[in-house]
Amino acid sequence: MNTLLPFKSNNIIRIFQELIRGPKLARDLAAVIHTHSKEIYPRVKRYILKGWIQVTKINNINVYSLSETAKKILQLQGSFERIKEKAEKVLGRKLDEDEVEILRFFYELNGYVERSENESIGEQVYYSLKRKIQLSRVTEILEEFTKARVLFAYRLKNGIILKVRLNKSLLE
Repeated sequence: MNTLLPFKSNNIIRIFQELIRGPKLARDLAAVIHTHSKEIYPRVKRYILKGWIQVTKINNINVYSLSETAKKILQLQGSFERIKEKAEKVLGRKLDEDEVEILRFFYELNGYVERSENESIGEQVYYSLKRKIQLSRVTEILEEFTKARVLFAYRLKNGIILKVRLNKSLLE
């Protein structure tokens, strides 16, 4: 489950995994990461300030729970990981960083990219990703994803691609 959470610290991952199950006392969270309950607040303070963790006082005891925002973020993160795994299965290999970026772009788009008069679909993806990936690499990945049916392309009879979207079978 570690890959589903956008955190680098294993202790924070374990705390969030525990909070996914429901509200917890500091002592419960401390037991999960083998520390003292007084160390929980400083560890999660940044996530409280971000609005991901809520703290409710009941009889002077802090009860920690995930906010709706955090639940949505964690759910989306988990959904993308499943889609990435399905894409890797279809391609028969692990995706590199550039491919993950493009797959995430189409996942977050939740729709399709349409060809315009001024820019190809590859150029639109390239500019949307703020030129992090070379245009030639973007085009290469789009072609490979389309051939493997990770992306679905709407084509004219002459082969010109009008629209590209994430293959809906990956979303199921």
